Amino acid sequence: MQNEPFPMFPNLTAAVSRKGLTRRELAEALGISLSTLGRRLRGSIDFRWNELHILHALFPDVPVSVLLERRTRFN
Repeated sequence: MQNEPFPMFPNLTAAVSRKGLTRRELAEALGISLSTLGRRLRGSIDFRWNELHILHALFPDVPVSVLLERRTRFN
């Protein structure tokens, strides 16, 4: 996920990186395709409830609301 200079969800990107996961591994864990993950990470489509539960299980030390804080053009 290092090739995203301005990720929509910087906290999620950082958590995934700290855990050493690839985009493919994250997509597989969420049960979605790589292209769907890309759309989710760009903010084009929202994460589904079941995916939020999986994110919570993958990163139990970080609230999902923090993981999915959106980047704005000012931060």
